[in-house]
Amino acid sequence: DPVTIVMVEDDAGHARLIEKNIRRAGVCNDIAHFESGTAALTHLFSDAVRANGPLLILLDLNLPDMSGVDILAKIKADEKLRRAPVIVLT
Repeated sequence: DPVTIVMVEDDAGHARLIEKNIRRAGVCNDIAHFESGTAALTHLFSDAVRANGPLLILLDLNLPDMSGVDILAKIKADEKLRRAPVIVLT
């Protein structure tokens, strides 16, 4: 099954750079970009995402509405999401 990459990054320039380097590495997976922790958590905890499985999460620690550490704690506390690998960006 294809893995969706969820990128949580509030800086548009950093997000473009991250995506550019992912594409340059030959990775063609879908990337869902969110600029706030609230939007990312709404997406991650939606029934569709939780049912469809594999994710890779790229998580910025410094977001305007909440800490990336708080988001990470919520992800890892959830039985369905806890196995998703998270790469912390800062």
